Amino acid sequence: MDFVPQREQMRLGKNFILKDYKMVYPERLKFKVNHYNFFLFVDVDSQRIEGSAKINVTSWGPVKLDAIHFNISSVKVNDKPYEYKYDGKNITLDVQGDNLIEINYSVQKPKTFKFLKKEDIIEACNVGEVMSAPHWIPVIDYPGMKATSEKVIKVKKPLIAVSNGVLVKRWEEGEYNYFHWLMDKPHSAYLNSVAVGNFSIFEEEFDGISLQYYLPKGYEKFLWNLSKTKDAISFFSSYTGVKYPYNKYAQIVLLSMRGGMEYITSTHLTYQTLHDEIAEMDYSSDSLMSHELAHQWFGDLVTTKHWSNIWLNEGFATYFQALYYLHSRGENEFIYEMYMKLKDYLEEYKKYSRPIVIGYYKWGEELFDRHTYPKGALVLHTLRSYLGDSKFKLGIKNYLEKYKFSSVDTEDFRKAMEEVANEDLTWFFDQYVYTAGHPIVNVHYDGKRIKIEQTGDIKYDMFLEVRVMKRDGSEKILTIEGEGEVEEEGEYVCLDPKFKWFKVTNDMQGEEMLIKESRDKDIMCKINAINGLTRFTSVKALSALGELLKDEFWGVKYESAMALGKIGNEEALKYLTSIRVEPSKARRGVVKALGEFKYSQESGEFLANLLKDEKSYYVKADAIISLGKIGLTRFKELIKSYFEEPSHNHVISSAVIESLSYFADDDSFNFVLEKGIRSEVATIRATAVKHLWRFKDPRVREILRVMIKDESSEVRSAVVNSLSELKEKDLLIQIANNEDEDGRIRAAALRAIESEK
Repeated sequence: MDFVPQREQMRLGKNFILKDYKMVYPERLKFKVNHYNFFLFVDVDSQRIEGSAKINVTSWGPVKLDAIHFNISSVKVNDKPYEYKYDGKNITLDVQGDNLIEINYSVQKPKTFKFLKKEDIIEACNVGEVMSAPHWIPVIDYPGMKATSEKVIKVKKPLIAVSNGVLVKRWEEGEYNYFHWLMDKPHSAYLNSVAVGNFSIFEEEFDGISLQYYLPKGYEKFLWNLSKTKDAISFFSSYTGVKYPYNKYAQIVLLSMRGGMEYITSTHLTYQTLHDEIAEMDYSSDSLMSHELAHQWFGDLVTTKHWSNIWLNEGFATYFQALYYLHSRGENEFIYEMYMKLKDYLEEYKKYSRPIVIGYYKWGEELFDRHTYPKGALVLHTLRSYLGDSKFKLGIKNYLEKYKFSSVDTEDFRKAMEEVANEDLTWFFDQYVYTAGHPIVNVHYDGKRIKIEQTGDIKYDMFLEVRVMKRDGSEKILTIEGEGEVEEEGEYVCLDPKFKWFKVTNDMQGEEMLIKESRDKDIMCKINAINGLTRFTSVKALSALGELLKDEFWGVKYESAMALGKIGNEEALKYLTSIRVEPSKARRGVVKALGEFKYSQESGEFLANLLKDEKSYYVKADAIISLGKIGLTRFKELIKSYFEEPSHNHVISSAVIESLSYFADDDSFNFVLEKGIRSEVATIRATAVKHLWRFKDPRVREILRVMIKDESSEVRSAVVNSLSELKEKDLLIQIANNEDEDGRIRAAALRAIESEK
């Protein structure tokens, strides 16, 4: 009988690979693109692109270009008409050697090129990443192939056009403006971009780099949101040992964008990152700004060869954003940022698990998940902790310099790090990158014997610091490899006080030891103690959690508040309502926790009174949601009264919609239908659709059927959430089979269908 080790059984994870998933291998191409030259007329009025592409290729077999829903007027090779095949997705030509392919075409309302006119704002821009460029330019959309590019963009006056690289020339002809942009460094096709609009433009020089900021009309006062750009460039250049690789960096803020996209030298950012001083209490643009900027090194300079290795782009940018926080905000903020990334990943882990690098998938977009972003960052953090910061930095420099302007896979990264580490790292990558799951560690201590045990399906190699606190106030640091037991007397222990290793910690010490640990100097010791204390409901345990609401660090206050909400008894409620917790980021934990006290008059009254004087948009939004969760109908009119209140990213209006969904009555449904489903704001519509499943109204299914076609991918993604809850298999199948739908949305629909089998 064959024996398959547990690690091999668990390697691919659970619930990610579906029945019709196949291994996706890197492309076997028989040609290379050397240079793209595009002429593009972006017609905002008709939402149309007219293009001419001249593509310099070297081929030793058929040339197959991605071009989706094009109207092709002619194809030439070396200036002569040439036979080609086109199936609506690909243009195929049988050519050999060095050739210049010319394609003249037009595209009407391309899926990944958005056109918008709103009040004084006019914009048109490309969005997306995987199979995005082929909707508006003919390219080989394989990240493993890099080429230089240039674009001449024609737009109607007074609009301007921004693209990659340097502006070679700008001129006027009649009623049109022309812009010639040149990107003379090789890059993957998905990194091409165009943004057209009547922007307000700000420019400055920094360290030989032209920094450009393009803001929508009327948003000029928010330029300060991006003020840390120069500091972040300096930090990334210093930390990696590789200066910013280009001579321009533009940030274009767009109403059509969700999130951000790191097009080479020309990042597109969502307008939702812009905010006022009140929002700054809880929200910062630094995260998005630094993440997208980090991509100029990780993703643009060095690019994943294949989507299965996308963590080399996204996991790295996510971790370097956190490292920027370490630089700009200090150690506690960095540690808590990494802990929040752990919690973020664990939310997805409840649904499915997979290795960070996996070849089994159906759509490249579905790999842009929490296994790629936060888990990828946590694994890099663990590698840095294992090697030490100095070696890690040298390894990163070696990796970037060795593979600059190239495409790579994870093995290239491993070997680059090994060259600096002077040791084989196969074990690390096998366990943490190529295997699904994560370490789960239980900590036991009786004052004399420390026991560290791994309880997950797989045993991991780990090097864990254990700090033993002595009765005289001194401490002793021990290192335990993997798991084991050791004799050492003390008051309590703290596992991994600086959160150096990616894992889930279950602190199983007794109540008295956890209370002492809750007073530790390190925030991770306090957080471990907080999580452990939720096993108890005694006055002493609750008192310890209550004291932590006064801690110096906001993250500890937040975690303590959430723990009190989890315990959920009257004593916990007293602590949550006894003091005003500052700052607002910590207070959000208090108001969220109060939502756990179902039908509590005291909790409801506290939230209602808080709303009267609260300044923070986000605290107000969380308080409104909690009022809905509490479920007392006497607060329903109060909840509704906040719908029209302005807030950053419409968080208060969206909170009202979600809050009313918990009542699930006819009156609330009519409000959600009128104010939510019919809203012109995509964020509000998405919130309404996401929570619509709670209502038993017979119109719900028909509404969701219509919203499948909403122009916003945020809304369509929310539709899948409600359809999944309602088990509406036929509508989910319709979404999964729509070849023009975003791959992440199709994958979510398909996964929902499979979960019902």
